[in-house]
Amino acid sequence: MVHTFTYLPDKKFLTLEDPSMQHMLRKWSMLGRLSCQAYVFDQEFSGYQLEQFTENFIKSPAVASSLEVWRGHHKEPLGYGARVECVEEVPCSLTSMDVFRRLYETEVVKDDGEIVRCPEQYHHDLVLDDNLKKVLVDEGGELWDVLKEADRQQLLLRLFRLVALGGECCQFEDNIHQYLVVTRALYKDLVTPIIENGRIVVKSKAAQIRVKAACGAWVPEDPTHSQNILLLVVNPHAHTVHVFLHQHGVGDLD
Repeated sequence: MVHTFTYLPDKKFLTLEDPSMQHMLRKWSMLGRLSCQAYVFDQEFSGYQLEQFTENFIKSPAVASSLEVWRGHHKEPLGYGARVECVEEVPCSLTSMDVFRRLYETEVVKDDGEIVRCPEQYHHDLVLDDNLKKVLVDEGGELWDVLKEADRQQLLLRLFRLVALGGECCQFEDNIHQYLVVTRALYKDLVTPIIENGRIVVKSKAAQIRVKAACGAWVPEDPTHSQNILLLVVNPHAHTVHVFLHQHGVGDLD
């Protein structure tokens, strides 16, 4: 089954439109480096089709001409002839922020959300000076097991890690609250919950992908950097695809 895709240029994403969200993204060096775009498709979608669906999506003329990707210091359309190199399915079944309670129940954040500081240590090019950063990047460290591995794979947690670590010139928060606010907004922008048997469920299907353009450039650029992320979120009931791209770098300053 080959789907037909249509670009939705007028689709608004709260995280990118709300001034308070823009302020936080600017502070974290992510404003302008993070983008969301929306497409609609014409036929039914089944979860087992995710890889083929992704390949059809990237090859679509509508996507080739409208999906904005980074080329050095500027953006341009993906272009024709791109191919999918990797598709990793990303669970997105969570319907609340309850998973973050573990951060309060341990020595990561205090009851008021203040992030607990710790002696500085280095992890590659990142200074670990608080317990939240250690939870997010120090695999094998004493706080790594605060979050279950299955939870770390969830889209909600991936978005949280992204905003909490930020861009190249990130001004980190002393309190976890703003990270949670922006994470929740991003998640709501990308997935489409439905009511099923009287309860809220997420039937969206997500994938983190790597794409190689016809010119040989990777999308995202430097895909080995954990903050460079390209996500597809398929919402079967709405027949929409939301594309999320973050390219690590220096965000807009004004």
